[in-house]
Amino acid sequence: MSYIIMEEILGKLVGFHTVVDDTQATHEAMDYIATFLAQRGMHIERFELGGHESLVATTGPGIKTPKVLLAAHLDVLPGADELFELRLEDGKFYGRGTLDMKFAIAAYLRFVDDNREHLAKYDFGIMITSDEEQGGFEGIEKLLKEGYLPKVCVLPDGGDNWQVQLTSKGFFYLKLQSYGTTAHGSRPWRGVNAIEPLLEALREIRSGFTELGPKTNTINIGTISGGGGPNQVPDYAESLIDIRTTAESEKPAILEHVRAVCKAHTISLTVILDGAATHFSLEDPLIAPFARHITEVTGVKVHGSHTLGSNDTRFFTPYNIPCISCYPSGAGHHGPDEWLSQEAFHQFREVLGRYLEEVARL
Repeated sequence: MSYIIMEEILGKLVGFHTVVDDTQATHEAMDYIATFLAQRGMHIERFELGGHESLVATTGPGIKTPKVLLAAHLDVLPGADELFELRLEDGKFYGRGTLDMKFAIAAYLRFVDDNREHLAKYDFGIMITSDEEQGGFEGIEKLLKEGYLPKVCVLPDGGDNWQVQLTSKGFFYLKLQSYGTTAHGSRPWRGVNAIEPLLEALREIRSGFTELGPKTNTINIGTISGGGGPNQVPDYAESLIDIRTTAESEKPAILEHVRAVCKAHTISLTVILDGAATHFSLEDPLIAPFARHITEVTGVKVHGSHTLGSNDTRFFTPYNIPCISCYPSGAGHHGPDEWLSQEAFHQFREVLGRYLEEVARL
């Protein structure tokens, strides 16, 4: 019976078209989650921050610092209508958000349902946000600033096939802007070409990254734009670049290098986004039990993983809050063939239950 009910929850969640900026679908999904949890005795707080809805549920009223926070995001990337219907084939669930990351919400809700008679014996909270695919700045980041600070956060949005994410790279998104004086293309000496110093600056910035690999700092020159036509000297040009760092300690020197180059070429520099690198340890006393329960339930030996991208765990780094992030068996998130192992789905619920019993039980 438990398997059927949890799969029904996942099917319901996948059915909500919670794509980026679909506020109505997100509101309906939040209503469903809030009602489900409140009916089983959880205490609910709802928020709308920067146009994005969030929800926090706790086992007691007014709790902002639970021992364990179970976090997840509702938002998914757009897809064909048929992707918003859960499908089971050959032991795999298919559908938008099955792996990234509505499976986690279904498991959280199932745990609450299983333990509705004695929730007061646990110290945990559930945080659901709806803006991760747009950066997470209106959800988890603001809620942490509001004082929702657990001892540990379970946020399974990275770390493939049960391998708990130990590190992820930090990042800068930078905008470089160059200004000049327009003139006719046949008389370039009468103008100042804004593109030329921008290209020189980009070459010098790029030279600071001698190797580009999974274990190094990296740079990607994502866009270069400027000018209105070949016969016009451009008076404006800009470039957007993405810099990834292996550690937070690397950032000051990199940014100093970029600033110096920009100053030398009279380029305006803006830091658009600054995401923290994360570093967690399997030896952490609040992470180790989760890894142990993974092995006990699945037989998978957890040695940890290293993520090149980023997720909402980065917002917990400034508060020194350890995070547990690992996907159960599945693949294809953001794509048309996103899938989650049926067996692993229920194994995750078992791992979660054992972990909360050990760490969050009062």
